Amino acid sequence: MSAPSIAHRGKAALKPAMAAAVFPFVVSRVIVAISVELARYLVIHLHITNAKAVGASHASLLAWDGAWYRKIAANGYGGLVHGALRFFPLLPVTARAFGAIPGVKAGTAVVLVANLAAFTAFAVLYHLVVVELRDEAVARRAVWVLALAPPAFVLAMGYAESLLLLTTILAFLGLRQRNYPLAIAAGFLAGLCRPVGVLLVVPAAIEAMRNWHAVSNRERTYGLGAVLAAPIGAAAYLGWVQVTLGDFLLPLREQMSPNHRGRFADPFVTLARDANDLVHGVHLGTAQHLGWAVLLVLLALFALWRLPSCYGWYAVATLVVALTAQNLDSLERYGLGCFPFAIAAALLLGGRGPRWAALALTGCLLTTYGVLAFLGLYVP
Repeated sequence: MSAPSIAHRGKAALKPAMAAAVFPFVVSRVIVAISVELARYLVIHLHITNAKAVGASHASLLAWDGAWYRKIAANGYGGLVHGALRFFPLLPVTARAFGAIPGVKAGTAVVLVANLAAFTAFAVLYHLVVVELRDEAVARRAVWVLALAPPAFVLAMGYAESLLLLTTILAFLGLRQRNYPLAIAAGFLAGLCRPVGVLLVVPAAIEAMRNWHAVSNRERTYGLGAVLAAPIGAAAYLGWVQVTLGDFLLPLREQMSPNHRGRFADPFVTLARDANDLVHGVHLGTAQHLGWAVLLVLLALFALWRLPSCYGWYAVATLVVALTAQNLDSLERYGLGCFPFAIAAALLLGGRGPRWAALALTGCLLTTYGVLAFLGLYVP
């Protein structure tokens, strides 16, 4: 096939993908902006003096982890406490490049990169679903689900979830189309983005083994490269930590400290505790994770049934990592960062009535979760 025809096909695929991403992106950003302003209004008019609420409402899109990414983008890891090392470098390094533009501060650059990545992720997700399922309606619904999911306010904040989504969706696109340079590059960047980026080894291994005996040695080598890409990306950052501070696993230990993810725990014990709290009406902030855990388990099972196996097992791997944490505060964000959940939900929302009712509900929940996060009452 000639180069012009390849370029023409790329442009033809780009237009509907961009069009499908625009409206969900704009609507979700309007909702997040309303959440920020509502949180600020409540702080001012209810005379809330709690430091966490005042700080989160003031910082808005750079609250919570966004503050860490801003500091790293502005000054690098030097001079920060070791806790900063649990934030992998792809977002702050990319933001630092944008920060080189005159007048663009580090915080603005972090939020800008996150939102550009989110929009691009929406467009690529649409294209991937069309390629996989040949169904534009499901593709559009998947984008809406991802944009309006209750924890999706983090995709507008200075968080790395947008970049994680973009890199993992691109990796899947490369794996499924056997475009190994794309799969390897995207996998490597996912490993540099967040620790859970290494979970791409699961779908990459499934795809490599699927045609192992029917492909050439060269393609097997490329497939192995796709399997190793994300771990190598993560190892590159950990290797830098080893050279700089002499401790290869320091970022992971910081992530697994009791104040953050915590160590590995029995998920049945953790969920039973949350169920008990829910029944007795105590610690409802943590007990509400039980409902999300059940929903994500059901969506993972549905993905295993309806989607190619690499999607379902990637969802399962993500869920295992999320549910084995002692602290489930970020469970919803883990689910958001695993896009097969959005595709599974889009498949389930087939009828026009249920679809719009569900999207309206998730939009309301997105507003609610956003307000709670910007008041310091919900940990994103």
